[in-house]
Amino acid sequence: MQSLPAGQRGRILAAVVLAALLGGCLLWAGATPGDPIDGAYPDEVEVTPAPESYVGEQVSLGGQVVDTDPVVIATRASGYGQFTLVGADERLQNADGPLDEGDRVTAFGTLEDESTLVVERTTTRQRAETRYMLVVSAIAGLWVAGRFVRGWRFDRETLAFVPRAQSSEADRRASRDHGEDDRRANPSDHPVNADGGERRA
Repeated sequence: MQSLPAGQRGRILAAVVLAALLGGCLLWAGATPGDPIDGAYPDEVEVTPAPESYVGEQVSLGGQVVDTDPVVIATRASGYGQFTLVGADERLQNADGPLDEGDRVTAFGTLEDESTLVVERTTTRQRAETRYMLVVSAIAGLWVAGRFVRGWRFDRETLAFVPRAQSSEADRRASRDHGEDDRRANPSDHPVNADGGERRA
């Protein structure tokens, strides 16, 4: 099996490293809490399976509002892990209350009992904000992808992306060189005159 040139091996290695870095950054961003203070306290991942172990402690619970009178959140998409948030609307910091069903909420406070959190601070991301963020991100991503596809193509020989204009010129040059090689390989197909010029029918 023919080995790859050093330049191609370098490109492949760089692509692998960049992909690994991108994946690591995505995982790190997903694991980072929205409020740095919340990272110092137990969250819904730890509290939901055994809430009795955290009664009387300060915790940070994130989930979706499933009821508003009083405010109740579910920390699991299935609806499991429900906690009543006492004072959630009054201590909402980054939006005008009250909270609505379906809002994503992060509440920090003291766990009074196994299903009640006395809230000290509440933050939320409303559904309209989430939809707006996703739509704008999708449009921007499609625009960038379209611009890239129109201007670049992947060259399998060099394992690199090259401008389409450059690749078209390279294809024409290769086709011209191939035609000249054919004429050299088959001189009988192109007879010449006595003065050295090519004879035409």
